[in-house]
Parts: sequence; structure tokens; C-alpha cells
Amino acid sequence: MGLFELYSKRMKRAGGETFEDVYIYDKVPEKLRIQISQILKDSIGSDNYSAWEIIHSILLKELGTFKLIERPRRDPIDNCIAYFLECYDEDAIDFIELSLRMINSETLYYDYEERAKMYGIIQSPKEAIEEMNYRLKDHSLGYEFIEGEFIRIDRKFLHEATVKPAIRLLIEEDFEGAGEEFLQAHDHYRKGKYKESLVEALKAFESTLKTICDKQGYTYDKNRDTASKLITIIIDNELVPKYLSTHFTGLRTTLESGLPTVRNKMAGHGQGAVTVKVEPYFVEYALNLAASNIVLLINAYKEAK
Repeated sequence: MGLFELYSKRMKRAGGETFEDVYIYDKVPEKLRIQISQILKDSIGSDNYSAWEIIHSILLKELGTFKLIERPRRDPIDNCIAYFLECYDEDAIDFIELSLRMINSETLYYDYEERAKMYGIIQSPKEAIEEMNYRLKDHSLGYEFIEGEFIRIDRKFLHEATVKPAIRLLIEEDFEGAGEEFLQAHDHYRKGKYKESLVEALKAFESTLKTICDKQGYTYDKNRDTASKLITIIIDNELVPKYLSTHFTGLRTTLESGLPTVRNKMAGHGQGAVTVKVEPYFVEYALNLAASNIVLLINAYKEAK
């Protein structure tokens, strides 16, 4: 069954009321937990013992415990759902991500009839992921499952305008290495590994430049050329129209003094005797700057090829 909106919600939307613009990241309300539980039963399957046993085993190992709930039940689905409904918010977010990964992998390859007959699955992986993202957004929980990754949304506009287009372009245009690094940067950020996030953001940016050079046949030193040199090569080879040369000269200055410098000063070199603290808002800026630059460069490449 597809996503269904109640009449009251449709009326609110028609009247101009939409999803909340401000996201939360550390509170998973009971209603959302119940809705997610229902999605999981429909998409993973109430009779899919092996899939639920995998989720159950991963949770036990990662939590370092022999049981998820005080009085364990025989069926792993019952243990997993009971745990999800009562666990701490931080653990609930981990459970959501794990479940989404299961939907996106374990059940993805079953044909519909096999899913329906053997496991009681009535919702496809695609529909389940779409509904899960909808429910998360509806409750203003700031995460989204996109292209196989659980992404934290820190600012709705920037996420929609820069991050998502960057991820999609990287995947659609076969920039696999840069795509993996960009997603890894977000994963580090979500886990509070801010220095590692900065490093991966720069790597993604540089990999994008190198991939463009490879695809266009531009000559560069794969072992030595960094972002600054690669930007020069891209512009010297007129990847962009000449009438925009002044604009892109300014862009080069921005790029050279922006993300590469951010990384070099704060994450790329030794700290010495004083520990350098990287603030999350600063890393958010770097990630969005990387995303904007990646979108611009790939779009320029698409026009030139």
C-alpha cells in the first residue's frame, strides 16, 4: 500500500501549513516509533526470521549485551520492535538507520511474489524508504535516507539546495570515489568526528576535480597536484565559457581560500602542543561549501562533454 495522508493533514497542507522548518536530532517521539515499526513489519516482513535475526544479532553485539529487553521473547522481530519502542532516543536513531540499511539491501533482491508468500512483505523497499523519509520529515526528525546513506539534515534549505544535488550528481555522473568520500564526510559529521569530516570533504572535492581531469583528458600529476593546482588546470583548459573567465577567476580565489584552506589549517596538519577544537557549525559550513563547489564543477563538466 502506498503512502496515505489523512484528511486533516491534507487540509493543513492546503491551508499553507507544511512540515516544520526546524529539525530536531535527539528526540524520537512515540508516535514516530510506532509508525516506523509498522513500516518495518510491512517491508522487512513479519515472517522474515532471517532478516530480523540479523538486525537482532547486530544490536546485541554493538550494544554489548545478551538481551535487548528485560524479558526476551522467542521471535527476533518481537525483541527488536519491543526494544525500539522503549530504548533511548540515541539508540532509536541507530535502530532506524540499521533497519533502513536492511530494507535497502536484504529485501531489495526478492521478487514481489516471493516476498508476499514467504515473508509477509506487502511494501516494496522503494515505497518503504520513501515513507520512512516522509515520516521522519513529518515529525521534524532531521535525518533522511538518500542513495543508501542516512544523512543528517542540519539546515533544510542547504540540504535540499546543495547536499542532495551533489550526492545525486556524483552518483549519476560516475564520480564514485568522490561520492564515497562525500558520504563518508557526512557520516563522520553525524558521529561527531569533525576533523575527519573536514578531511573527507576536501578529498571529495579534490577527487571531483581529478575525475573531471581524467574524463576530459587533462594532464595533471595524480600524486602531487592538490585542489589549488587542479582548479588552475580546470580553468586553463576552459571547462567553462571564456566569457565567464572573470567570474571563475573569482571562484578560483574563493575555492583556494575556502575549503582547501579550512582543511589545511584545521585538520590536515599536526596540532602541536595545543589541541585545536573544530566546532560543528564550522564543519557544516565546510560540507555545504564542498557540496556547492561539487555541483558547480559537475554541471560545468556536463555542459562541456
